[in-house]
Amino acid sequence: MGSQEETPKKKEFQKRTDDDIDSFLSRKDFQRSQQSAPAKTASEPAVTTTETEPKAAPPTEKGYVSDEEHEEQIKAARTSRAEVEAYQDVAILRKKAHAFGHKAAKYFHKYKANEAKAQKCSARAVGYREKSAERKEKSKSFKEMTKEYEVELAGAAQGKTELSPESLRTKIAQLERKAAKQDEVARKNESKAAAQTAKAAKFRTRAAKFLEQNKLFESEARRYSKRADNLEKVGV
Repeated sequence: MGSQEETPKKKEFQKRTDDDIDSFLSRKDFQRSQQSAPAKTASEPAVTTTETEPKAAPPTEKGYVSDEEHEEQIKAARTSRAEVEAYQDVAILRKKAHAFGHKAAKYFHKYKANEAKAQKCSARAVGYREKSAERKEKSKSFKEMTKEYEVELAGAAQGKTELSPESLRTKIAQLERKAAKQDEVARKNESKAAAQTAKAAKFRTRAAKFLEQNKLFESEARRYSKRADNLEKVGV
């Protein structure tokens, strides 16, 4: 009895449940269709749109350069190039002038240095000559004293003086030795003076050569400076 009652209930439950499931599924499909429809409509214009490439604009009249303007631009470029070249030429001439001026100053310094050395040697030579003159004066005085003693020696031989001839001869010999010594020193000083004079002459010769070189380089420096000045005047 119990099994017969349960079967129709189960069938009714199954029917109810199957119908409910069908209705649920039908509602879900309907909602999905409603949601997918606007999405498709939104995506359609993206597919249909086509991008157009920008066309090149035709040349305007502002960018056009006439022949006269082009010629003026060429003339301006040429004048600017000529000015730059003239400035470069002036700079090169100034550089050469300064180089020659530097060499001229260098040779002038050498000239002055050799002149100073020559003057120093000349001063030394004068000093040695003065010393030689002093020694000669002393030698002369000793020789005069020797003559006096020779006169006394002649008087002693005749018995006119109390001095012995031997002592007089000794003094005469000593004075002659001193005179000879003074002459030797005087000659030595004269030799030194001559050497200093020769050195002074050598330094003066060098100084003259350096002075000549100085004048030549100075003339070259002035020549290049004048050329640069003339180019600058022409450029102005």
